[in-house]
Amino acid sequence: MNYTDKQLEEYNKAAFGYALYLTGNIDAANDIASQTISLFLLSFKGDSNEKGWIINTVKNYSNKYFDKIKLENKQVRTYREELVEKIYGQVEYERDESLQEAFRDSFEALNDIELKSLFYYFQCNENIKEMHDNIGGSYATLRKQVSRIKNKLKAETYRNLGFIGTKMIVTPQLDNLIYQFLLRFKKNLENNTLENMHYYFSEVDLKNYNPSYEIKKILDYDIEINDKIYKAWVFFKNNLDVFDSFYIEFFVDDKNHLKIITPPTKTKKMFIIEQESEEGKQIRKLLDTFPIDKSGRPKIPEEEIDKIIKQFEENQKK
Repeated sequence: MNYTDKQLEEYNKAAFGYALYLTGNIDAANDIASQTISLFLLSFKGDSNEKGWIINTVKNYSNKYFDKIKLENKQVRTYREELVEKIYGQVEYERDESLQEAFRDSFEALNDIELKSLFYYFQCNENIKEMHDNIGGSYATLRKQVSRIKNKLKAETYRNLGFIGTKMIVTPQLDNLIYQFLLRFKKNLENNTLENMHYYFSEVDLKNYNPSYEIKKILDYDIEINDKIYKAWVFFKNNLDVFDSFYIEFFVDDKNHLKIITPPTKTKKMFIIEQESEEGKQIRKLLDTFPIDKSGRPKIPEEEIDKIIKQFEENQKK
């Protein structure tokens, strides 16, 4: 049966309007209307009402659209769960449950392309070259893309916790080295047997090293590197369940071992600001206001942080 352009335009308009009503998505409605009219021209036999046939067909295509969305959402959830387990589960150590939850929530900030790219990166055993060989394109661009995604995850984790962190992204291997050292340090500190860690401390003299703090649970660390020397600030809870911190400096030798050049040393000043406090809400607002750069760090002006710290110190004196 032949149809005039005016009739087809009317049918397409009816199909698009109903598809838009069902899906609420203009692109999806256009696709569904196009598929409906194509099938109409190929299959309609003229033994029923044209518009009724079109409406029913739009319903069928809309149901398929929602089935596809459900499948994609299920796949995305699967990607997230597998990535969380892949990244977070690589090393066994004590970490605060709030940190794990914040890390899990950070995946919500990744779009589908970022999520699938990161997932495929781990499928390629974290080998950018293998990943590039398979998908092509620019190697440098791909390497920067993966690095940017990982930085975004870390930045979002800190944002979810209400932290203003500067932590660089380290490899899982280095992360493992750091946490193995921290756990052994915690154990030997408790047992007063730091001399058993002589390989770690071969670059320093421990004769006059007498740390006076106790570690109940290691939480996380913030790290930077300068001329192959790493400096890490370690956050922990002491035996009174109070947050505290120390820093270490180290390098990694040619045998892939940590060599400590500054043993765990208490930081001079550390601020613990509750998220529900006036200052905590101000920090949260800054985190939401200022964009995150490619390194995963929020571009918050130092003077803004200084004002909050000054206000916090003044309130503590009251």
